[in-house]
Amino acid sequence: MSLNSEQMLAVLNALPDPVFVLTESGRYAGVYGHADPNYYHSGHDLVGSYLSDVLSADVADWVMQHMQQAWDQKGLVKVEYPLSAAQVKGLEMQAGPDGMIWFEGHIQPFPQAVEGERAVIWVARNITRRKQLEQELLEASQTDPLTRVANRRPLFELLQSRFSDFKRYQHPTVLILFDLDHFKQINDRFGHLMGDQVLASLCDICHATLRENDLLARFGGEEFIVVLPNTAMEQGLSLAERMRDLVFRELGACFPQYERAITISLGVSEFIDSDTRFENLLQRADSALYQAKHAGRNRVCAHR
Repeated sequence: MSLNSEQMLAVLNALPDPVFVLTESGRYAGVYGHADPNYYHSGHDLVGSYLSDVLSADVADWVMQHMQQAWDQKGLVKVEYPLSAAQVKGLEMQAGPDGMIWFEGHIQPFPQAVEGERAVIWVARNITRRKQLEQELLEASQTDPLTRVANRRPLFELLQSRFSDFKRYQHPTVLILFDLDHFKQINDRFGHLMGDQVLASLCDICHATLRENDLLARFGGEEFIVVLPNTAMEQGLSLAERMRDLVFRELGACFPQYERAITISLGVSEFIDSDTRFENLLQRADSALYQAKHAGRNRVCAHR
């Protein structure tokens, strides 16, 4: 026994994802599905409205472009896009999820004209959780799990990008390489758990001296790197000194059980015309850090 029209409509409205029938003039000719208010806002009252009535001009144009793509291709078009209830007029008082929602749109030409117009079926599948997981995995792949600063992957990507900019446009970049003085003594005396706490606290303190576009990364063990884009050498030295002083004054106070001051030594360098790769900058900063260590520690040295 086939379903009658009333039963078919009930089936469509029971679908987990919203289904829109959109015409060539941008009119909502039909809206079905998305019955769960915890997952979607209801859009059934959009029927008869136009995209321009409920969406901003740029979003409405974007929707029309993908409808045209489906007609041109005579087949399915898939697209991912973010949208929030705040971007859709008329949903302000409706129950539904907060914040930005990510959708995967499946756009298929409708086989028949709808009131004399070409039309598409647009199915919007909620993929917000998948996008959140993708972002979490990306952050995990680029972040040191202990200190929550960048790891070598984004560090090297940024250094390569800055090196290319320097070679092409002479945009300056300063690199600060630093590590904790006598860190092994902390681990030996109090254990690696306290050593981990010291490293995490060190990064929190150093972040207070940095600008939004500066990058703090863990290079390995107790060694860290700060990349300062669009920064001249004298500015970099000044920031390194502020960082050294702040660590000297604040880090030891966080761990009073360790009687000695907890300090860092820093090596500073910048890109120069003779560099052939970004590793040249790392080598000079490492040489400057070596000088700081052998000059007594808790100091800043530069390799120009």
